[in-house]
Amino acid sequence: MLNNLPSDVDFHAFVRFNHGNEQGKFMKIKAFQGSGILFVQNDSIEFRSTQGIQHRFDLANSTIQWEGENLVNGLLKWFSINDENEKYFFNVETGMFIFHTGGNKPTTRSIYDQLILKQSSLK
Repeated sequence: MLNNLPSDVDFHAFVRFNHGNEQGKFMKIKAFQGSGILFVQNDSIEFRSTQGIQHRFDLANSTIQWEGENLVNGLLKWFSINDENEKYFFNVETGMFIFHTGGNKPTTRSIYDQLILKQSSLK
């Protein structure tokens, strides 16, 4: 996945995700739909999943919101990005099939903070 990123990416993070109403569903096998990479390029945030899902958010016009912990989703901390067409929920990728091998893994909050900082620089 890293090899396919554009060369002018500001930052990237490996994340877990839920799309739309999946976040609030009570009866599900796992707390997330899948994994992928979230990155900022120019004035947009792009998400690419390991399942082939892709979505580009306009950074200036999307809502980035801290969702906090969610009991239904394993008490994991989440943030969401909504562009009025699609809403995705993200948290840091952890667990058995992780991409991170170093000690500098970001937190869900640090990714959210970076996105908010980048968004505020556009206004």
